[in-house]
Amino acid sequence: MTENKKLSLAEINRAKTTVKVEEALTYLKKCKLPINIKNVSEQAGISRKTLYNRLDLKLMVEEAMSLQSDLNTSTSIERKSKGSVQAERIEKLREKNKQLIGDKKLILEQNMILTKENNTLKRRLHDLEELLQLQRNFKVVQLDNKNSC
Repeated sequence: MTENKKLSLAEINRAKTTVKVEEALTYLKKCKLPINIKNVSEQAGISRKTLYNRLDLKLMVEEAMSLQSDLNTSTSIERKSKGSVQAERIEKLREKNKQLIGDKKLILEQNMILTKENNTLKRRLHDLEELLQLQRNFKVVQLDNKNSC
C-alpha cells in the first residue's frame, strides 16, 4: 500500500488499465473468442481509443492476435492433412519437390565436374596442337642410307 501512495494517480490508472487488458486477453483466449481491438476493449471496459493510444497495450493485443491466428492456422492444417485428398496430394508434391531438389543438386555437382574435365581436355588439345605446329615448323632432313657408307 505504501508503494501505491508514491505513485501518481495517472500511474495507478495506467497500471489498472494494463491489468484489465491482460485479464480480457486471458478471458478471450480461454473462451476461444476472436481477439481483436473491439473485443478486448469491450471485455476490459475501456475505449478502443485507449488501446490505440497506448502502444504497450496495442502491442499486447497484436501479439495475442498473432498467436491466435498462428494457432488457428496450424490446427486447420492438421485437420486438412488427416482426411483431405487435396492435403495428401500436396504432401506428395512436397516430397516430389524435395526429391527433385536433391536431383538438381546432384546434376549441378556432376555438371561442375564435367565442366572442369572439359576445360582440362581443351587445354590438353590446345597444347598438343601447339606441339604439332612446332614439329611442322622444324625442317627434318632425311639422310639416305645409301650414302652413309
